[in-house]
Amino acid sequence: MSAVDQLIYAGEKSYYVTQGRLGIPGGPPVTASQYTDTSDVALAQWMLAALGLLSAVIALAAVRPWGGLVPRPLLLLGLWGTAALAAASQIHVAQEVLFSSGTAGWSRRAAVQGVAGLCLWLAMAWLLTRRRGQNTTAVAKTARGTE
Repeated sequence: MSAVDQLIYAGEKSYYVTQGRLGIPGGPPVTASQYTDTSDVALAQWMLAALGLLSAVIALAAVRPWGGLVPRPLLLLGLWGTAALAAASQIHVAQEVLFSSGTAGWSRRAAVQGVAGLCLWLAMAWLLTRRRGQNTTAVAKTARGTE
C-alpha cells in the first residue's frame, strides 16, 4: 500500500507538470510569488515525482524478495529517511487543517490520506527494523531459485 501511495503522489506531480503548475491536489492554492521564487516549475515537479517513484521502489524493496539484494542498512536508511520527510510534511498539513495557521486550503481528505500513508510507511519501516538476524540476501536468492 505504501508503494501505491507513492505512485499516486508521483502521478499527481507528473500531472501538474503537464499543466505547468506547482502544488498538489488537495493542497492550498499556490501563490504567484511561489511561481516567481521557483526558477523551473517543471523541473521542481519532475524532481518531486522522481522522489515519489524512488520511494515506491524503496517500499517494494522492503517487501519483495529482490529487496534482499539491497544492503539492509541502506534500505533502512531509505525507509526511515522517507518516513522523516513524510512526518515533517504531515505535521505542516495537520497544523493547517486543524488550526488554520497560515495559508488555508488543505482539504481534510488530503490530511487523512497523508496521515494514513505515513502510518503505513512507519509500520513498514518498524517491521523491517524489527526483523533482525534474517539473511535477506539468502531469502532473495531462494525466491529466485538460485542456491
